[in-house]
Amino acid sequence: MSLRRTARVTFAAAVLVLLIAVPSAQGKGGLFGLDFSFHELSGKDARKLDKSGAKTVRWTFAWPRIEGRQGQFNWSAPDKLVGDLAAKGIKVLPTLYGSPNWLESRTVKPPIDSQKARDAWKGFGKAAVERYGPNGSYWSGPYQADHPGKSARPIGTWQVWNEPNLKGAMDPPKPGAYTQVLKLAHKGLTNADPKAKVMFAGMPAYSGDINSWSFIKGVYRNHGGKYFDIAALHPYARTVKQMLGEVNRFRQAMSKGGDRHKPLWLTEVGWGSLPKNATAFGLTKGKKGQKRILKHAFTALKKKRHQWHIKRVVWFNFRDGKGGGVNSCSFCSSAGLLDGDYNPKPAWQAFRHFTH
Repeated sequence: MSLRRTARVTFAAAVLVLLIAVPSAQGKGGLFGLDFSFHELSGKDARKLDKSGAKTVRWTFAWPRIEGRQGQFNWSAPDKLVGDLAAKGIKVLPTLYGSPNWLESRTVKPPIDSQKARDAWKGFGKAAVERYGPNGSYWSGPYQADHPGKSARPIGTWQVWNEPNLKGAMDPPKPGAYTQVLKLAHKGLTNADPKAKVMFAGMPAYSGDINSWSFIKGVYRNHGGKYFDIAALHPYARTVKQMLGEVNRFRQAMSKGGDRHKPLWLTEVGWGSLPKNATAFGLTKGKKGQKRILKHAFTALKKKRHQWHIKRVVWFNFRDGKGGGVNSCSFCSSAGLLDGDYNPKPAWQAFRHFTH
């Protein structure tokens, strides 16, 4: 073979390697998504989310709002959110959460203590898949009517509950109880779509009730590992170093449970833009500090994504609510990339740097 031909072959091989190495299907913005923590999506929300570059938006499918009366489903809010975002090329990660008052006395009570509750919870997951899954009725009917010519983006991944290691989100916050919630949801979801991916609930790493690594160990002891395909974590921390330590400790617990290679999504990561000393726990950094720590955290997680099998990093939150101030979550009211009037904070452009 001549030197010239050898050079051509070598160059072609190098180009092929580069093409294979680039995750073209996911694109640059595929790793990073946004939480949308409001009940309904406005047109302005949809436009701003499109401009963010995020290709995944996490939103709560609040069971009490969707099935306010037994057997009567109101899909209007999820139809609008799922459809308006799909039309812009954004896929929704739904979090199935909460017990309706016709079933349990409190939203945070897991629906596991009666056959009626267990059947209803399974039925909710099944109904959600039948509406928005790969063969969902929404895509062939209302979506085509509202967004003619736009490609459908069926939901294939479903997150089960939110922060069950906090008593304020699931009471009791016990691994055994959550394993039952997970098992029932898994059955309902996969009965409707055998290829559905079931995601563990996102949990804060540290909790006054039970830490995330102890919680997932308890789920493994209850043989719950077979009921989820993707793990999730909310590694809130004072610093990026602490955040990385939390993720590492959680992955170690997963490895001991036999899930060394199972994918992990960080379905909430964030810091507030209120001044540093405004709240406890070190989760507010000021506006410029919020931008700096977002850049630092995202850069660090990109470096670790393959080692820790991180498939998504979802920033909490897309925007602040109206009014601002501090609520029961010390940093949540200022964690948005936009303020309550949709004005971008410095962290907005920092986020877009990672998605464009």
